[in-house]
Amino acid sequence: MGIDVRSRSELIRKIARDPAPDARWRGPLQLALLWWFGAWIFVVAVTLAVQPMRPGFGAQLLASPRFAFETLLGVAAGGMAIGTAFALGIPGWGSTRRRIAAAMALLAFWIGMYCYGLANPALEASMLGKRPHCFVEVLIYGVPALVAGLLLLRRLAPLGRCSAGFVVGAAAGAIPALLMQLACVYIPSHILAFHIAPAFAVALIGALAGRLLLREI
Repeated sequence: MGIDVRSRSELIRKIARDPAPDARWRGPLQLALLWWFGAWIFVVAVTLAVQPMRPGFGAQLLASPRFAFETLLGVAAGGMAIGTAFALGIPGWGSTRRRIAAAMALLAFWIGMYCYGLANPALEASMLGKRPHCFVEVLIYGVPALVAGLLLLRRLAPLGRCSAGFVVGAAAGAIPALLMQLACVYIPSHILAFHIAPAFAVALIGALAGRLLLREI
């Protein structure tokens, strides 16, 4: 669904009158923060409702700087992804390709830490905290967050529906995938196959859903 000619013309005139992005960014920033905190509350709540967190994960965070760094990197990557998604809804607000590239690079760095962990894991391999349906959990918890993000993004005017949907999906999938790092077993091969893979699936679903649900100028 596109924006009608009158709306498009008015939007272009508005941007031409006030090219500075600061005022236009306040609304999207608030939407991004609303989504970010809401998605985390939702995912944590449903995760704990199904099964408790892995025993001793807090002590592991304190004992292993690399494990703590991986966790913070995942939080930063997801936050940057959703911020990028809402920035894409503001015509003329910086380079679209650069923003997407930066967000994807940070996500790739986070995933790369687990790839490195295949040879040198941050924690000793253990089945402690094993969740039998973690793959499905990441999908199920990520999709509602994705839908909520797309509905909020519809309030804006993204220049690329598929790319915006993909980045929203990446952020939505990253939250349960990251939480599983603390709730499920910490084995890099398991993380890549059962936590990261379904998160990537949520991103692909986001690209398709963005094409169908978002309005583009």
